[in-house]
Amino acid sequence: MSPSAADSTTPAIQTAGLGKRFGRQWALAHCDLQVRTGEVVLLAGANGSGKTTLLRLIAGLDKPTLGSMTIYGMDPAQEKLACRRTLTLVGHDNYLYSQLTALEMIQVWTRLRGAELAETEAIELLREVDLDERRDTPVGGFSAGMRKRLTLLRTRLEEPKLVLLDEPFSALDASGQRLIEEWIEGYRSAGKTVVLASHNLPRSSRLCDRAILLHQGQILWQGSGKDLLDRVGTTV
Repeated sequence: MSPSAADSTTPAIQTAGLGKRFGRQWALAHCDLQVRTGEVVLLAGANGSGKTTLLRLIAGLDKPTLGSMTIYGMDPAQEKLACRRTLTLVGHDNYLYSQLTALEMIQVWTRLRGAELAETEAIELLREVDLDERRDTPVGGFSAGMRKRLTLLRTRLEEPKLVLLDEPFSALDASGQRLIEEWIEGYRSAGKTVVLASHNLPRSSRLCDRAILLHQGQILWQGSGKDLLDRVGTTV
């Protein structure tokens, strides 16, 4: 099924018995998951619970050891490129080139998509994350928070149907965290699907339609964001 053929009734993500093993250690096991199109889903759990592994499998960066998965009805094993075109992952690796300026990074990302972006449009994007006045500064001199803000702009550039965010609030100050909240709310309003892994439960739980608690590579519990806070408190 092509991305255009998928509609709101087609799950954005469907997995059955999905598992990933590194050596003798299972990072994810027996994962049966369905994420509806337009849903915002929070992945919660301690470090090593399988959150990042699951996001990387969905993004196609790792291959599953066991099980099956579809992205908007497409099998990544058969339609890898089409699946990747539907999504973007902002993870722990920022893929920034320290010698390039913020403006040049925007232009590089745009050209990698086979598109062009006017400099005025690129500056306007940088203004969204308060980096427009640093547009000619090499990103190697940016703080961790500034680098995170720049990296998160890829979700605006690539216009994905599925947004995968791994710890989107980390390294950001309060204004940066509020901005990400606004973006996620905007993605939901636009019918996009968002899956985020986060330790910041007070913020992420109120954004999500559904929370999933992972433990030792398996889904332990699913419910509302409020019920998650009642179950585990504000940290996990």
